[in-house]
Amino acid sequence: MFQRLTCECGAELISDAAYCLNCGRKHAIGCGVYVSERRVYVRIFGKKGYDGFSLKRYDEDVSIRNLYEILGERIYFSRVEEVVISGENRELIEEGVENLKNSLYPFEISVSDVFETHEEFFDKLERVLRLKRELKTVDTPPEDKIHGSHSTIIGGREGYNLIISLAKSPYVKKVVPGVIEGNATSIGGGVKLKLTRSDEKGNVRALLIDGSSVQQVHVITTASNREKGEEVLKLLRGYVRDIQG
Repeated sequence: MFQRLTCECGAELISDAAYCLNCGRKHAIGCGVYVSERRVYVRIFGKKGYDGFSLKRYDEDVSIRNLYEILGERIYFSRVEEVVISGENRELIEEGVENLKNSLYPFEISVSDVFETHEEFFDKLERVLRLKRELKTVDTPPEDKIHGSHSTIIGGREGYNLIISLAKSPYVKKVVPGVIEGNATSIGGGVKLKLTRSDEKGNVRALLIDGSSVQQVHVITTASNREKGEEVLKLLRGYVRDIQG
């Protein structure tokens, strides 16, 4: 039996992820774009379901530029704030980012790993998006999240910036720099932050490395178990990757 979709205000919606033109409510929680050699697939996730469609990459009546303009318009209509782009290879992913970044501004566009199929990508993205909705967030300035009795952070300003990059995540409650050890083998290449694992409570362990000095870092997250902590860990690796390059 057909189920009528309505907004909280009572207005009818065309999909579970649709933007309500009557009251301005956003129902989309995220969007995935997957670029293959033949088609570009789009899936806009709502609170329960999703709205999906695809277009041919090559059409004698539509150029690549026009193709992405059409996609951008349809994505923008949902007012989705987070768009993740993947594809069959890096070149196709870069094509998607380059062509969508202007039409979707100021939406946040991020890049995912390469996936062999669009279904594999969308399945993983949906799990992450729905998990992020379950996680609590904290609205605390990053500087105020740094705690602990060890006031020294190795690596100078560079080390401090890496610690702050963790604290910027809304899923991090505290970052606690710990014990400094000086008997590690020097790896060179400047200051590095290595995220290692999540524990059974959902908190993340990290190592701040500066030459032969290694400092333990404990990251207290809003995750409640190891499974959710592992997903937070992946998100934090993205924060660190952005600053370390």
